Amino acid sequence: MKVLSTKAYKGAMDFILEKGRPLEKSLFQYEFNNGSAEEVLKALKSYQNEDGGFGNGLEADFRLKASSPMATSVALQHLVRLADHPQADEMITLAIQYLEYTFLEERQGWLAVPPEVNDYPHAFWWSVHDNGMSWIDENWGNPSAELIGYLHLFEDKVQVLQVPKLVDQAVQHLLELKTFESEHEMYCYLRLLAMVPAQRTEKVERQLTKAVQSLVKLDRENWEKYVPFPLKFIPTPEANHFGIPAFKVEDNLDFFIDKLEEHGRITPPWEWTTDLDVWEQAKQEWSGTLTLGALISLRTFNRL
Repeated sequence: MKVLSTKAYKGAMDFILEKGRPLEKSLFQYEFNNGSAEEVLKALKSYQNEDGGFGNGLEADFRLKASSPMATSVALQHLVRLADHPQADEMITLAIQYLEYTFLEERQGWLAVPPEVNDYPHAFWWSVHDNGMSWIDENWGNPSAELIGYLHLFEDKVQVLQVPKLVDQAVQHLLELKTFESEHEMYCYLRLLAMVPAQRTEKVERQLTKAVQSLVKLDRENWEKYVPFPLKFIPTPEANHFGIPAFKVEDNLDFFIDKLEEHGRITPPWEWTTDLDVWEQAKQEWSGTLTLGALISLRTFNRL
C-alpha cells in the first residue's frame, strides 16, 4: 500500500502554513498539530456578517462581501464539528437566524447566491441571470438539502420554519429525481443524510447508489479534470461505497499521493474566464483548501 512520504507531507504542510488563508492554517493546526478550536473560530468569524450569514469570499470562487446561503453552508461544514464550543454555538445561532430570514417559501429552500454576486469578481458559473438564479440553482438540493440538515441538527435554535416537514420534502425530492445532473446536489444530500441518519432507508440508499453510479468518474485520467471522483462520495473506509469497487478508492488515494509527492500541493482543476488577476489569488486559496482536504482524506484512510 502506497503512503505519503514524510518529505511530501512536510511540503504540503509548509505550503498550507505559508500560502494558505488563516482559516486553512488554523484548520491544519487543529487537525494535525493539536491546534486550538479558538483559532479556527477566529478565522471563520472574519467571514460572518452582521446578519449572521457568511460571505467575504469564504467560498473562494465568488468574492461577494454580503452573505449568501452557499457561503453559509461552507461555514457550517466547519462549525458543526466545533458545535460544543461556546463561540461556535453563538456563530451557529446567528447563522440559523440568517437562514430563516432568507428562506424562500416559493422554493421551500434557498437560492445559492444573491444577484449582488455579479458586482464582485467571480467564476462564471456563479453569475446570477435575469431570472434571479445562477446555474447552480437549477438543482434544488445545492445547497438547500444541506442547509435543511443544519436546521435539523440545531432545531432548538429554529424559531419559525417547520424542520421535520422540510426534511421530509428534501428526501422526497431526492427520491423523485429521474436523472442526476449535479454531483454537488448529491454531496449536499450526503451531508443532509449524515445529519438525519433516520432518513437513510433502503429506498434512499438505492436512490443514492443510482445517483453515484451515474455521476462518479472511475478512471484516473479523468481525475486531472474537475470531476466527481470516488473519494467525493466515500469520506471514510466504513462509508457506503455505493457500488464503487474498493480498488478504485485505493487508486484514487494513490492519485492524490502521487500529486503531493510531485507538486507538494493540490491545485484546482478549474479556472475562471474573467477577473484573471483575482483568479490567481482565488487559485492559491483553493490550493490551500484542496491540499488540506487531501491530507485529511489520506489520514482517514491510513495513508500518511
